[in-house]
Amino acid sequence: MNVILMVVFHVLSSSDLTWGFLVDGFHWCVNDVDCVAFYNSDSCHCADRVTVCVCKDHHLYDTTTTSSASNPTTNQHIVPLECSNHKISVIESIAENLHVEDDRAGLCPGTNKHQTSEALVINKCNATARTSWLQGPKSVPLECSKNTIQAYTPISTFFDSFTNVAGFFIDCTVNDDGITLKIAVQTCSDPPKVMIVNQTTNPKSSDFFPIFQQILQ
Repeated sequence: MNVILMVVFHVLSSSDLTWGFLVDGFHWCVNDVDCVAFYNSDSCHCADRVTVCVCKDHHLYDTTTTSSASNPTTNQHIVPLECSNHKISVIESIAENLHVEDDRAGLCPGTNKHQTSEALVINKCNATARTSWLQGPKSVPLECSKNTIQAYTPISTFFDSFTNVAGFFIDCTVNDDGITLKIAVQTCSDPPKVMIVNQTTNPKSSDFFPIFQQILQ
């Protein structure tokens, strides 16, 4: 049986998110009861990895765009940003202490250099530009506390009106002040390096989310 995963991403902070509601056709959930009741199907359950409903054999809940024969039906799926075999390359860039440039990234202010923090992720993952990125449903500290995020997962902040920072999650530690993240990043002024972020830094650790993307199938 086919399993269709339905995901929606919010533009509010985590504290603004209300569980158990419908947004853009997708349903956030707290437990299996939410999904069974909402879709009236025992085949639905609440997926712990993404905290949205997953249903079996319910194709009408997929994100489907229907059109004419000249523009056939397409299925849109929201998935983690594809990035593989990049760990060693990231480590090498940190050791080389040289900026990573990629024309698919924006320019650093006042320069002709495409070496923003996004350039590191785009280059190492051979990814599309930031404009196609989506915010993952759980913050990196929350993922870390559940041990559901792998080292060198691409992550980013998703501010609407501030400069964003993208990079790679390396590790995390739990202390009295919360969860501290160790991440690999570069900035316009600094080549790739290891950075420590927590709730007192700018950006804060809770500002980082795994990067997702929308694909057509």
